[in-house]
Amino acid sequence: MPLLNPWWGNLLSESSFFTKQLFDTYAFDIECYTITDDLRKADLVLAPYPHVWFLRHDRALFDECVRTARIAGLPLLIDGAGDIEYPIGGENIYILRYGGYRFIRERGRIQIPLYADDLLERCRNGRLDIRRKGEGKPVVGFVGWVTLSPAQFLRTMLKELPMRLQGIFDVRYRACTKGVLWRQKAIQILRRSPFVAFHSRSRDSFSGSSKTAVGDMRELREQMVDTILESDYALDVRGDANNSARLFEILSLGRIPVIVDTERNFPFSDVIDYSSFALIVDFRDIQKLPERIAEFHKTISSERFEQMQRNARDAYLQYFRIDALTRQIVAELRAKMLH
Repeated sequence: MPLLNPWWGNLLSESSFFTKQLFDTYAFDIECYTITDDLRKADLVLAPYPHVWFLRHDRALFDECVRTARIAGLPLLIDGAGDIEYPIGGENIYILRYGGYRFIRERGRIQIPLYADDLLERCRNGRLDIRRKGEGKPVVGFVGWVTLSPAQFLRTMLKELPMRLQGIFDVRYRACTKGVLWRQKAIQILRRSPFVAFHSRSRDSFSGSSKTAVGDMRELREQMVDTILESDYALDVRGDANNSARLFEILSLGRIPVIVDTERNFPFSDVIDYSSFALIVDFRDIQKLPERIAEFHKTISSERFEQMQRNARDAYLQYFRIDALTRQIVAELRAKMLH
């Protein structure tokens, strides 16, 4: 449970090297919250492990957390973040999530970003070099996992069959398609287009874990950073969850993301103007993705193009980096508890 890292320490293994490195460097801000074992001093009860851990290992302990909060008359905060979101019912319960869909509502949801390292600090000593607007085609960069094996593809098709059938009657459910398949579609469209210059590094596996990365992880990350920084725009498409760490990595590098919006829940969207630093294209318009980028680039002024890069970096620092994220979670939690 990352919120307990300041007291329990960073328990991540080396197999999640980059995430471990992130939490070794940045921590949740304990100026915003503390812990106590005295319920009389508590404002809420915090379930000490992620929800998926309870489901796999100790459902009785989770039930005890629910019961303790109910008897004490306190709200219960649960870390429900994960690529798969299991439903959680009950009154006075608040749930941290990073995926989900706007058209599928959930009471008590607190939308957070995926945890993403400050790549500008990590890889470029924190120096933001603003990219100037060129006169030619806009350069769009992408690096990421885009390939499924035949077996993975078959499993995906079988798993998605109910959603695909629903998508016949309600187009919103088409957003539930696996992220790799959306990436394949976006890449094919951009590669064929005469309207953009598309620079990509397509990978056959997820490179953020030593269990799946093919090659040196640091070198793979450096390639990704180079590609993003050498582009006018960086393509962001959902992953297994309906969100992506890449979005927040792009922002950390001070570049403008082109977000394929698959009915995403954007973190803190009530206080953040995403249009100030991102181009958002609805998934229904994906066939027109290159034209949308080209038109945007053609009409944007040089001054706004450069300011959007600064805004991207500022948004990451003020809202999405771990040390800033705490304030946003606490503020949203307080607002929900008041209502």
